[in-house]
Amino acid sequence: MKGTDSNTTVGGEYEPDQRAEGREQRRLHLAERKAARNAVSVSIIVVLALVLVAVGVGGGFLLTRSRIPSSLTSSTDAGSITVSSAPFDDSRSVSLSVGLGSSTTVISPISGTVTASTCTVGGTIASGGSLMDVDAVPVLALHTQMPLYRTLTSGMSGADARSLNQTLRVLGYAAPDSDWMTWETITAYNALADTVGAKRLTAESGWGIGPESFMWLPAESLGIASCSISVGQQATSGQAVFVSAATPVKATLPTAANDVVAGDRTLVIGEQTFDVPSGTTELTDVALLSAIAASTEYRLATLSAGSGGSSGGMMTSDAGTASSTGGSGALSVSYTWRLKTPISAVTVPPSAVTHVSDGLGCVASAGESVPVRIISSQLGKTMVEIENDADITMVEVNPTDPKPCR
Repeated sequence: MKGTDSNTTVGGEYEPDQRAEGREQRRLHLAERKAARNAVSVSIIVVLALVLVAVGVGGGFLLTRSRIPSSLTSSTDAGSITVSSAPFDDSRSVSLSVGLGSSTTVISPISGTVTASTCTVGGTIASGGSLMDVDAVPVLALHTQMPLYRTLTSGMSGADARSLNQTLRVLGYAAPDSDWMTWETITAYNALADTVGAKRLTAESGWGIGPESFMWLPAESLGIASCSISVGQQATSGQAVFVSAATPVKATLPTAANDVVAGDRTLVIGEQTFDVPSGTTELTDVALLSAIAASTEYRLATLSAGSGGSSGGMMTSDAGTASSTGGSGALSVSYTWRLKTPISAVTVPPSAVTHVSDGLGCVASAGESVPVRIISSQLGKTMVEIENDADITMVEVNPTDPKPCR
């Protein structure tokens, strides 16, 4: 049969027209390419728009930025600066080498049952305090320059009476400034005993005070190295209560302590301040040594010494204020060290100081060359003391023609 059908017979079966199928595929491919070109064009347009916006904002900022306010513009010449003096006390830490004496065994003045104790290794006991109770009565601990060796009553005199009166006055009580045992001495002692609940002087005892009245301390404050008695034990007169840590007998300043600024100094130990005249190298004042023994820095050093040490036997506390050298008979302890009378100092750029020699120099001010003494120089600043009591308010930062001042 003849005809014009779009299908042809091959082996008795019908197949689709291959040319029609090819045209459909080309149409779909062209549509996909057109969609892709449109997407790229949109992306390019967005990027260009963002660039134009950024350029516009930046240009607007450059066109509209304000000038620096006149109040912030320096009125000082580029070659000079304004300076002012300020008090300078050269406050810093100084490390004392504290020479140690021997340890001391402190004994009980009475017999009885120990009913309370605050004795702890590493602790301290100060004159006027109490470390233990015997038969439920606190035992007063007291330091006197001379231990009592007899019973003192009103009207008696001697070096032991003077020592007792002096101790009571040091603790803030109104004892007489003499070597006589008086009613004022008795009143002052009883007032002290009441602060810790210790036994008072009474008519029953003849108003007398003797070796059995208090536990004698060889110093105003003692560190405790070991305890020899505990609660529940029977104490006897003369029995060891504790062994003290070695006490300071002298303190030596480092040779460089006065290198920065010469002059009389003060040493701050705890809440006390001690005068140290210029040129002093060794400190032996009893009150100063007692303050050292009572200080936290000293206790840290003794504890470090007692616990051994690291390499070389040296140990330093976390606070950086105390260290010890085991077995050397000395401790290194640091305290605050400053000028007794502060000086007037000025801070200038290092380039402002010229003709420097042996810690002396010159600064140019108002057309004059002024002599100065260099105190310190660090972090791009130099601190100087103006000599001859000169009063300056401006210095040249980098003098172009510096002239000598000496």
